[in-house]
Amino acid sequence: MTTPTPGRGTADREYAARALDSLSNGITIVDDAGTAVVANEAWRTFVDATGIDPAVTRTAATYLRTLRRGDASLDDIADPTTPLDLTLTLPYQESDDARSHRLHISPFVYDGEAFASLSVAEDARAKLPTTPLKTGAIDAAPVGITISDYTRPDNPLIYANAAFERITGYDVLETLGRNCRFLQCEATEEAAVQRFRDAMAANESTTVELRNERADGEEFWNAVTIAPLRDERGVVTNWVGFQQDVTARKRAEEALSTERDQYELLNQIIRHDIRNDMAVIRGWGEELRGNLDADQRETLSRVMNAAVHTQELTEEVRDLTAILGSEDPALEPIDLGDVLTREIDQVRSTFEYQADSLVVDGPVDLPDECLVSATPLLSSVFTNLLDNAVLHSDGGAVRIDVSVVADAETCTVRIADNGPGIPDSQKRAVFDHGEQGERSSGTGLGLYLVDELVTQFGGRVWVEDNDPRGTIVCVELQRVR
Repeated sequence: MTTPTPGRGTADREYAARALDSLSNGITIVDDAGTAVVANEAWRTFVDATGIDPAVTRTAATYLRTLRRGDASLDDIADPTTPLDLTLTLPYQESDDARSHRLHISPFVYDGEAFASLSVAEDARAKLPTTPLKTGAIDAAPVGITISDYTRPDNPLIYANAAFERITGYDVLETLGRNCRFLQCEATEEAAVQRFRDAMAANESTTVELRNERADGEEFWNAVTIAPLRDERGVVTNWVGFQQDVTARKRAEEALSTERDQYELLNQIIRHDIRNDMAVIRGWGEELRGNLDADQRETLSRVMNAAVHTQELTEEVRDLTAILGSEDPALEPIDLGDVLTREIDQVRSTFEYQADSLVVDGPVDLPDECLVSATPLLSSVFTNLLDNAVLHSDGGAVRIDVSVVADAETCTVRIADNGPGIPDSQKRAVFDHGEQGERSSGTGLGLYLVDELVTQFGGRVWVEDNDPRGTIVCVELQRVR
């Protein structure tokens, strides 16, 4: 047994030693370097049983250094009215069982130096009970978990699990007694920190993603959730925090955002330039049509079809960009009848130059207010299907019949044409990216886009044979009551 400092009489030292040894609780005193300067017999028994002395003395020393780094002066530590004591429930870190020790740290000043007394309660050596603050599940959790003491100045941490140490690089014992703001850095946004302050002021849970800094100075994105813990009176006494390193995801999002911006710029250029040129071609084509003979009008029809197809591609690029930009679109009730009416009128207008060989019949038995779950891009589904039925015909008169079959749960649109049809082996493949029909000269984007959109709407699309020839494309959509 040693005394805290030299200069005291032998009688005082012996009296203090006898007093400490008479206590059943294990007690030791350490300085801010973590050196134990006095310990009683109960403490030595505790250390011999657990081998934990280095861990707990570092904890006390770290707390002392934290106080000295903060606003606490030696006078504050010496003032018995200053609430600086700290009680922790920590595992036996050198033991394989689930026991814990309840460690009480009490800082004090002696002869102008800061010390901390540590005591371990006798009943804390039993098996660790399951409590909100300490369970084996928390220790083994893959996310960082911390618990702070809201009843003490500056809300210091009193617990941190191993995952928190892996994520931040800080030794668990270095974090105890400190406010979790030590993870903040120059890149930490004040708005993110303010969200924590607001949540704590309102005693409410919140989740914030912010830049933090590891012990080695490396910045990382930390997804932090905090939630209040209340005592039996409903008073918030602790805050639990969950930390997850989401740096990889944030970097991927940033890269994806840049890629989407580039897609959008390309989309704008293509749509502006190509659409304008195609509009000029179609306009002049209509002017020429009245002055041509039958063979020349056939040639013009081919030119106009190419112009329409090119213009259609610009719309596909736009819609594909919209799909890439949203993995979880906000669905809304869309009036299916309105969409079909507009799109049928549009295909008639688009192919007006061959009106004498094109018939498009719309549904006549559509239920009133047939609302389906979709987005405004639903119109793009039927633009592609109707245009395809015209552009991919094999010559001669083109006939398209649009009908709707509705039940309590779904509305199924059937678009039937009299074209060359699709072989059974290709009926599913035509919806794959880059796939084309046997007679198609397109990119294969149109039907891929249709499939992607309908899937996003929670529906499905498939192909059937028409009788006596041609194809029926069926689009099943979820009905909204």
